Amino acid sequence: MSFRTLFLSLALVALGCVLGCGSTDTDIDPEEEVLPGDPNFVRDPTLDVENISAQGEKRSHNMGQNCMKCHQARGPGKGRFSSAGTLFDSTGSIVAGGSVELRSAPNGQGDLVLAIDVDDNGNFFTTAPLPFPDSALFPTIKRPDGTVAGFMPFPTISGACNVCHVGGQKLLVP
Repeated sequence: MSFRTLFLSLALVALGCVLGCGSTDTDIDPEEEVLPGDPNFVRDPTLDVENISAQGEKRSHNMGQNCMKCHQARGPGKGRFSSAGTLFDSTGSIVAGGSVELRSAPNGQGDLVLAIDVDDNGNFFTTAPLPFPDSALFPTIKRPDGTVAGFMPFPTISGACNVCHVGGQKLLVP
Protein backbone atom coordinates (compact mmCIF):
# COMPACT_ATOMS: atom_id res chain seq x y z
CA MET A 1 0.00 0.00 0.00
CA SER A 2 1.40 3.37 -0.94
CA PHE A 3 1.80 6.20 1.54
CA ARG A 4 -0.82 8.20 -0.35
CA THR A 5 -3.40 5.38 -0.19
CA LEU A 6 -2.71 4.84 3.50
CA PHE A 7 -3.02 8.59 4.18
CA LEU A 8 -6.33 8.84 2.29
CA SER A 9 -7.71 5.76 4.08
CA LEU A 10 -6.82 7.18 7.50
CA ALA A 11 -8.22 10.58 6.54
CA LEU A 12 -11.55 8.99 5.52
CA VAL A 13 -11.73 6.99 8.76
CA ALA A 14 -11.03 10.13 10.78
CA LEU A 15 -13.64 12.11 8.83
CA GLY A 16 -16.19 9.32 9.39
CA CYS A 17 -15.52 9.42 13.14
CA VAL A 18 -15.96 13.19 13.24
CA LEU A 19 -19.17 13.12 11.22
CA GLY A 20 -20.52 10.07 13.04
CA CYS A 21 -19.96 11.37 16.54
CA GLY A 22 -22.42 13.55 18.43
CA SER A 23 -26.18 13.41 18.18
CA THR A 24 -28.10 10.99 16.04
CA ASP A 25 -31.48 11.28 14.38
CA THR A 26 -33.02 9.42 17.31
CA ASP A 27 -31.68 11.76 20.01
CA ILE A 28 -34.34 14.00 21.58
CA ASP A 29 -33.47 17.53 22.62
CA PRO A 30 -35.07 18.01 26.07
CA GLU A 31 -35.45 21.72 25.28
CA GLU A 32 -37.43 21.00 22.09
CA GLU A 33 -41.23 21.13 22.36
CA VAL A 34 -42.92 17.83 21.47
CA LEU A 35 -46.05 18.63 19.48
CA PRO A 36 -49.34 16.71 19.32
CA GLY A 37 -49.12 13.81 16.89
CA ASP A 38 -45.41 13.28 17.54
CA PRO A 39 -44.66 9.70 18.66
CA ASN A 40 -42.76 11.21 21.63
CA PHE A 41 -45.81 13.19 22.83
CA VAL A 42 -46.86 11.97 26.27
CA ARG A 43 -50.62 12.20 26.76
CA ASP A 44 -52.01 12.77 30.23
CA PRO A 45 -54.12 9.64 30.93
CA THR A 46 -56.74 11.72 32.77
CA LEU A 47 -57.76 13.08 29.33
CA ASP A 48 -59.03 9.66 28.22
CA VAL A 49 -62.65 10.27 29.14
CA GLU A 50 -66.01 10.17 27.36
CA ASN A 51 -66.57 13.40 25.42
CA ILE A 52 -69.67 13.60 23.22
CA SER A 53 -71.33 16.65 21.66
CA ALA A 54 -74.94 17.50 22.48
CA GLN A 55 -77.52 19.85 21.02
CA GLY A 56 -77.90 22.98 23.13
CA GLU A 57 -74.32 22.88 24.43
CA LYS A 58 -71.65 25.39 23.48
CA ARG A 59 -68.51 23.95 25.09
CA SER A 60 -66.64 23.03 21.90
CA HIS A 61 -64.16 25.22 20.03
CA ASN A 62 -62.00 25.59 16.90
CA MET A 63 -64.86 25.33 14.42
CA GLY A 64 -63.77 24.02 11.02
CA GLN A 65 -60.40 22.75 12.22
CA ASN A 66 -59.28 19.12 12.44
CA CYS A 67 -60.62 18.22 15.90
CA MET A 68 -58.70 14.96 15.90
CA LYS A 69 -55.35 16.74 15.77
CA CYS A 70 -55.64 17.20 19.54
CA HIS A 71 -58.32 14.65 20.50
CA GLN A 72 -56.26 11.54 19.71
CA ALA A 73 -53.79 9.15 21.36
CA ARG A 74 -50.89 11.60 20.94
CA GLY A 75 -52.78 14.80 21.61
CA PRO A 76 -53.71 17.07 24.52
CA GLY A 77 -57.49 17.21 23.93
CA LYS A 78 -60.11 15.84 26.34
CA GLY A 79 -61.29 12.50 24.96
CA ARG A 80 -60.03 10.47 22.01
CA PHE A 81 -62.50 11.26 19.26
CA SER A 82 -63.61 8.48 16.92
CA SER A 83 -65.50 11.00 14.75
CA ALA A 84 -65.67 14.80 14.70
CA GLY A 85 -66.33 17.74 12.39
CA THR A 86 -68.20 21.01 11.83
CA LEU A 87 -71.37 21.84 9.87
CA PHE A 88 -71.74 25.09 7.91
CA ASP A 89 -74.46 26.65 5.78
CA SER A 90 -73.89 28.00 2.25
CA THR A 91 -72.88 31.43 3.62
CA GLY A 92 -70.09 29.91 5.73
CA SER A 93 -71.94 30.33 9.02
CA ILE A 94 -72.06 27.44 11.45
CA VAL A 95 -75.21 25.33 11.71
CA ALA A 96 -76.30 24.76 15.30
CA GLY A 97 -78.23 21.56 15.98
CA GLY A 98 -79.00 18.66 13.75
CA SER A 99 -77.01 15.45 13.61
CA VAL A 100 -74.61 13.32 11.65
CA GLU A 101 -75.60 9.69 11.21
CA LEU A 102 -73.12 6.95 10.37
CA ARG A 103 -74.82 4.10 8.52
CA SER A 104 -73.87 0.73 7.07
CA ALA A 105 -75.17 1.50 3.55
CA PRO A 106 -75.27 4.54 1.23
CA ASN A 107 -78.02 7.17 0.88
CA GLY A 108 -79.29 6.94 4.45
CA GLN A 109 -79.97 3.21 4.12
CA GLY A 110 -78.67 0.30 6.15
CA ASP A 111 -78.24 0.02 9.87
CA LEU A 112 -77.70 3.13 11.97
CA VAL A 113 -74.31 2.60 13.63
CA LEU A 114 -74.22 5.93 15.47
CA ALA A 115 -75.99 9.31 15.48
CA ILE A 116 -73.91 12.26 16.69
CA ASP A 117 -75.64 15.49 17.80
CA VAL A 118 -74.34 18.81 16.47
CA ASP A 119 -73.76 21.36 19.25
CA ASP A 120 -74.54 25.09 19.18
CA ASN A 121 -71.06 25.82 17.77
CA GLY A 122 -71.77 23.63 14.74
CA ASN A 123 -69.39 20.93 15.98
CA PHE A 124 -70.11 17.23 16.36
CA PHE A 125 -67.77 14.84 18.14
CA THR A 126 -67.80 11.51 19.94
CA THR A 127 -65.52 9.15 21.79
CA ALA A 128 -67.93 6.24 21.19
CA PRO A 129 -66.20 3.25 19.57
CA LEU A 130 -66.56 2.99 15.79
CA PRO A 131 -65.38 0.22 13.45
CA PHE A 132 -62.90 2.48 11.61
CA PRO A 133 -60.66 1.66 9.76
CA ASP A 134 -61.69 -2.00 9.53
CA SER A 135 -65.22 -1.21 8.32
CA ALA A 136 -66.39 1.71 6.23
CA LEU A 137 -69.47 3.77 7.09
CA PHE A 138 -71.71 6.15 5.14
CA PRO A 139 -72.35 9.60 6.70
CA THR A 140 -75.73 11.34 6.47
CA ILE A 141 -76.26 14.94 7.58
CA LYS A 142 -79.58 15.88 9.16
CA ARG A 143 -80.85 19.43 9.69
CA PRO A 144 -81.98 20.67 13.10
CA ASP A 145 -85.58 19.83 12.09
CA GLY A 146 -84.57 16.20 11.40
CA THR A 147 -84.84 16.33 7.60
CA VAL A 148 -81.99 14.94 5.54
CA ALA A 149 -79.61 17.60 4.23
CA GLY A 150 -77.31 15.26 2.32
CA PHE A 151 -75.29 12.08 2.08
CA MET A 152 -71.65 11.39 1.48
CA PRO A 153 -71.74 9.55 -1.88
CA PHE A 154 -69.08 7.02 -0.89
CA PRO A 155 -68.02 5.30 2.34
CA THR A 156 -65.33 6.50 4.72
CA ILE A 157 -62.91 4.64 6.97
CA SER A 158 -62.09 7.74 9.02
CA GLY A 159 -64.15 9.87 11.37
CA ALA A 160 -61.79 12.87 11.06
CA CYS A 161 -64.28 14.76 8.88
CA ASN A 162 -62.52 18.16 8.91
CA VAL A 163 -59.36 16.67 7.42
CA CYS A 164 -61.11 16.57 4.02
CA HIS A 165 -64.01 18.93 4.62
CA VAL A 166 -62.13 22.24 4.76
CA GLY A 167 -62.04 25.34 2.56
CA GLY A 168 -64.34 24.84 -0.41
CA GLN A 169 -65.18 21.29 0.72
CA LYS A 170 -66.84 22.15 4.06
CA LEU A 171 -69.73 20.05 5.33
CA LEU A 172 -72.66 22.15 4.08
CA VAL A 173 -76.25 22.01 5.22
CA PRO A 174 -78.31 23.48 2.35
